[in-house]
Amino acid sequence: MNLKANLDIIRHDKPLIHCITNHISINDCANAVLASGAKPIMAEHPKEVAEITKMSEALAVNLGNISDSRMKSIMISGEIAKEYKIPSVIDVVGVACSKLRLDFAREYIDKYNPSVIKGNEAEIRALCGFDFCTKGVDSQSESSDNELTFLCQKASEMFCSTVLISGKTDCVSDGNKTALVKNGSYLMPYVTGTGCIMNVICAVLLSKNEPFASAVNSAVLMGLAGEKAEEKFNKENSITFFHNSIIDALFLMSNDEILEKGRVEIYE
Repeated sequence: MNLKANLDIIRHDKPLIHCITNHISINDCANAVLASGAKPIMAEHPKEVAEITKMSEALAVNLGNISDSRMKSIMISGEIAKEYKIPSVIDVVGVACSKLRLDFAREYIDKYNPSVIKGNEAEIRALCGFDFCTKGVDSQSESSDNELTFLCQKASEMFCSTVLISGKTDCVSDGNKTALVKNGSYLMPYVTGTGCIMNVICAVLLSKNEPFASAVNSAVLMGLAGEKAEEKFNKENSITFFHNSIIDALFLMSNDEILEKGRVEIYE
C-alpha cells in the first residue's frame, strides 16, 4: 500500500488550502500549512468563501469556538467543495459537549459528504449516537485498540467517509482499511490547537493524495512533530518552546522520515 505523503509534490506545487477554523488556533494553523509547503487562506466571511473555496485545492473546516457567521460560511464552502469535487476535512470539535455543534456537524456531513471526518473518541462516539465520556472538548474515553478500531470502522460505514480519531493512539478507517498510529508526545495535550493543526495538515495532504493515506499521514506527521518537539522540551523545559517546535518539526519533515519513523499498523 502506498502511504507516501507526497510532501515533495506539495512543496513544489504549493497548493492553496482554504481553512475555516477557530480564532484560538488560526495563527498556528496558518503557520502549519506554510511549514508543510502549502499556502493557507483563512477566509471566513459568508460573502467571499464560495469564490475562495472554488479556487482552492482542499478545504478544512473546524467547529471550535463556533459562531453564526462561521457556521454559515462552513455550509457555503461545503456545498462548493462537493460541487467542484474539492477534497475536504471537517474537525467535529465539541460535538460531545454541545447539541448545536452536534446537529450542525451531522447536517454538514449528510449534505456534503466530506472526504475525512476528524474528531477525538468522545466526539466520534457522539456523532455516531454512542455513549461517550468528555470534559469540555476533551475526550475522557480510553478504549482498547480493538474497541477504537471497531468504532472507527463503524463511523466510516455510517457516514461513508474516511474517519480519523485522534488521541494517544490515532485510528483511521475508510470502512475497508483501518490503521492505528502510535506516534506522539505526552506534552501535546498541554498546548492548545494541536488537533486543529492536524486537521489542516490533513487538508494539505488531501490536495495531493486520497483520503485514507492523507488521514494516516496527518496523524503520523503530527505525532512525529510532537516527538521532535518533546526532545527540544527536555533540553529547554519550556512548554512555549515545545509549542513553537511543532511548527519547526513540520517544516523539516520529509517523506522518508514519515515512512521510516511512522509507527503504523494497518488492517484490511
